Amino acid sequence: MAQTSSYVIENDAGLAVRQRINEVLAALQSCNAGATAPVHTRPGMLWLDTGAAVPVLKIRNSTDDAWEEFLDGGTY
Repeated sequence: MAQTSSYVIENDAGLAVRQRINEVLAALQSCNAGATAPVHTRPGMLWLDTGAAVPVLKIRNSTDDAWEEFLDGGTY
């Protein structure tokens, strides 16, 4: 489970760029899983909210001002 502080990958040395790419990919692979919502959001973004006993998959609404429950995740 991973989140990233930003999806922007700045120009940098090879190793630093590769590390940022891996961080962003890990966040995408885990649906931004975490107990708190990602700070930087976009409409349609997914977030697996693991803050409760049963994880809930949430989606960012089209105006990018709220999370909507999309699917009860159950245990995984």
